[in-house]
Amino acid sequence: MTLIFDQLNPDEQRIYTALQSVIDPEIGENLIDLGLIYGINIHDHIATVTFTMTSYACPMSEMVIESIEDAVNKVLSEGMELDLHLVWEPAWDPAMMCEQAKRRLGWD
Repeated sequence: MTLIFDQLNPDEQRIYTALQSVIDPEIGENLIDLGLIYGINIHDHIATVTFTMTSYACPMSEMVIESIEDAVNKVLSEGMELDLHLVWEPAWDPAMMCEQAKRRLGWD
């Protein structure tokens, strides 16, 4: 379920880039590299970001959600709305991280 930057339209690419600035406060890596962002889709002036957390009991989930909202709202085109869609399936697994994040964390 890896997002591929080149397969996104320019508006979705701006959101993707903004999400690279959102750092998981417990792991210290950005949400894209961790594999926590499952989808970015724009339809009818609504930007939907589908994402998960590292665990259902993530104590920092509210902070992460606020960080996503802040980062994405800065890059949305005028008149566009943000819809955050938190999902738990599929459950996140460290195998979803990009190879660079695994190496930085010593998990390769």
